[in-house]
Amino acid sequence: MDGAVQGRVDGVPSAASFSQGHFEWQTRDARSTVPADSIVAIIRNEHKDEDEDSLLYLKHSEEGGESARLETLKLSGLASLPGYSSLCHGRPSHLAASVQLHVIVSTLSGTQKASSFFQQAVKPLLSQLRPEGHYAVHETESAETITRLARTVFLPQALAGIQQTIILMSGDGGLVDLIRVLAEAPAASTLVRPVVCLVPMGTGNGLANSTGLLADSTLGLSRLVRGSPADLPAFCVRFPPGSMYVTDEGRGREPVAAAGVYGVVVVSWGLHASLVADSDTAAYRRFGADRFKMAAQELLQPADGSASHSYSGSLVLVQAKGKEEEEEEVVVVVDRPSHMYVLVTLASQLEKGFTISPASAPLEKQLRIVHFGPVPSERAGELMALAYAGGKHVDQPEVAYAAVEAVRIRVAEPDERWRRVCVDGRIVLLPDQPARRENEQDEAVQEGQLEIRLSQRQFCQLVM
Repeated sequence: MDGAVQGRVDGVPSAASFSQGHFEWQTRDARSTVPADSIVAIIRNEHKDEDEDSLLYLKHSEEGGESARLETLKLSGLASLPGYSSLCHGRPSHLAASVQLHVIVSTLSGTQKASSFFQQAVKPLLSQLRPEGHYAVHETESAETITRLARTVFLPQALAGIQQTIILMSGDGGLVDLIRVLAEAPAASTLVRPVVCLVPMGTGNGLANSTGLLADSTLGLSRLVRGSPADLPAFCVRFPPGSMYVTDEGRGREPVAAAGVYGVVVVSWGLHASLVADSDTAAYRRFGADRFKMAAQELLQPADGSASHSYSGSLVLVQAKGKEEEEEEVVVVVDRPSHMYVLVTLASQLEKGFTISPASAPLEKQLRIVHFGPVPSERAGELMALAYAGGKHVDQPEVAYAAVEAVRIRVAEPDERWRRVCVDGRIVLLPDQPARRENEQDEAVQEGQLEIRLSQRQFCQLVM
């Protein structure tokens, strides 16, 4: 092997090297390899009298996906290997003994693999990184578990100045639930923002795909060890009075009590919101990310042979002024009475390979909108397929794509099915006739318009 270094692997004399995307070692009897993109980290031995580090990697089952377990190789005498030092880490600061550590295992997220992945991978990893233990594990019992934990544990500790790290084994929705509660803190309060280590277990995993957490095959574990906290930008959606959260697979309703709902990935109305809402059932979720394509197909080609729906309403964009403009913001009214696709995002991808906003950079504080009007179903399918081709849909003449400071939408639909809005996977139903909200200063919101704008507040940090 070129560039091999003599040492020991699991106590056996070996010639080892990093080559062609693998860690390889040759003993007298056999040659073995570990894919480089499955390596979580090399953990330095903190005992000076022992020359043995631990290479941790994720071994996937033949089925792939989240069915994987953490494996360990004991290495000695190999520190001079090229590439070794870049993988070598001690305990990261966000897992220090002084930090309150919580693990949330979202049992119902995605294809429901979080519990087994915790037992087979995350728990063994923490035994290496946090040998003293002292962390709390919370398994979700319902869709409200994370909200309850945030309100009873995470928010009070943040307000008390306690440093917290939350290993969140869920989809984007779990992070949204956490942020929604942290946003209840008064804006003037001193909040020690929790550090979130996302181990993506959802179906879309837009944030994880957009920030590179899924760039390797460790499902976020390499970032948990080798990453560092970074500010996570958020947007705020102001809904008109009378708006309701849709719960229990479309059967339940809960009032949107807060004046502002916060998110970190996407807000949509039209085709995207409808397909997310329609596919949010146990029957669909078992298909993983394919559920979105299945729901989209049914919306674009209804079983009764009718045309796909055109969403009636008005759309207003607020953009930053140009260098020669006197006003701070420029308001652009989209001259179109109906729409098919309206999506505002901070992220580049909504699921693996689906690049909805190719200009968006990880954790960039810039909203962008993708929108187009009614087109034939076949053409809509073609545009969505181009999003899977590196985001080439934004180059098509039907599609408008722009950076925005804010977006305002007023929906004019009598049927509640077409008044649904998606905020990071959660569905909000807009009122047919908005109610009045006491102390609401914004007349446009009172009159039924929703507004999306970048939040000036930040609620947590994400390990990147």
